[in-house]
Amino acid sequence: MAIVVVALLGGALWFANRPGPSTAKAGDCITAPAKGSFKKVGCDSGDAAFKVAAVLGDGDSNGCDAYPNVIMSVVDKNRTKTLCLGSAK
Repeated sequence: MAIVVVALLGGALWFANRPGPSTAKAGDCITAPAKGSFKKVGCDSGDAAFKVAAVLGDGDSNGCDAYPNVIMSVVDKNRTKTLCLGSAK
């Protein structure tokens, strides 16, 4: 039961603090989210955590399934954009 409560609390915290819209485009590298947003960086930067595989114009992360190297998808809090992210390394 405690694991379920922790998982629900973690999910609620992520939902409340998920990133806002990003100006990143496919091929850009970004940092891990900090203070609710990503920062674009050069792909050769040590801070580059993810490479954007695609930017979808809706809040449906299922569209990222079409991109083979995606390890995570992030939907902005307004559900207007989805970033499909692969590893920057």
